Amino acid sequence: AEFSFTVMFHGKDVEFRAFLLAPVPMGAYSIAMVAALAEYWTFELLAVKLLPRLLSIGLLAFGAVLCFVGWACRTAALFTAQANFTHIVAIQRERSHRLVTEGIYRMCRHPGYVGWFLWSVSTQLVLGNVVCL
Repeated sequence: AEFSFTVMFHGKDVEFRAFLLAPVPMGAYSIAMVAALAEYWTFELLAVKLLPRLLSIGLLAFGAVLCFVGWACRTAALFTAQANFTHIVAIQRERSHRLVTEGIYRMCRHPGYVGWFLWSVSTQLVLGNVVCL
């Protein structure tokens, strides 16, 4: 959805950094991703189970639902704001920019951030990563 959105509404700005693949300052996202994968595979390969099976299944189900809610929230934010939503922080307000107050923006001022937060935390629940959580 994010790639399609960038191409549809910011065609002239399509460049590598618009796809959020470039490292963020201080590498925070990369560090979090490497830590999550390291935790998952370490515990998986060592067959270490920190949570009882029933709790683990419950967290997996809750995490999957929360993951979908986060994705849906962010995607709704992208397509509701359309050209007013950008991945690149603007230094100066553009003339065409307008404040979006309909759709998901009626319920939340920053649904893109809320969706991203829900998605990121819920992926740790799905993986069963109690340390990185």
